[in-house]
Amino acid sequence: MRIDTAARRVLAGAAFTAAALALGTAPAFAGSNAHGYSYLEDCSPLGCAEVRLAEGWFIADGDDWKVCDLEADGDRAMVAVYWEDSGGSHYHRLAATRGAHTCESGGQGVDIPENKKVTLLVWHQDGADGSPKDEKRYSGTA
Repeated sequence: MRIDTAARRVLAGAAFTAAALALGTAPAFAGSNAHGYSYLEDCSPLGCAEVRLAEGWFIADGDDWKVCDLEADGDRAMVAVYWEDSGGSHYHRLAATRGAHTCESGGQGVDIPENKKVTLLVWHQDGADGSPKDEKRYSGTA
């Protein structure tokens, strides 16, 4: 009986060691996503409510980004991603132009260097050349 218990302890210890080694060889760095909204506060005598107008993402795995128009307000939902590296400043914009409750994706084919801080801006605007409204800033890492 003692041999079985001792054998189980040895096997359990070996399994624990193997798992620790496997986890220890994982990549030293993994990127972080950014996600956020362009929003405003709508206040009345009864209180305030947050109205989300646009939603944006930066997805570190694949260096992609996405924007969704959340309201039928006539505005375009917009995102921009930017970062700096030895090649200078890089800035990419994306618009959801098909109306409320639609999304657009971008970034395919863009390779952002690993460990670079990426800033995500989310806003809405009137038409293609409108001024940004309710712009919010979020950050992630490629």
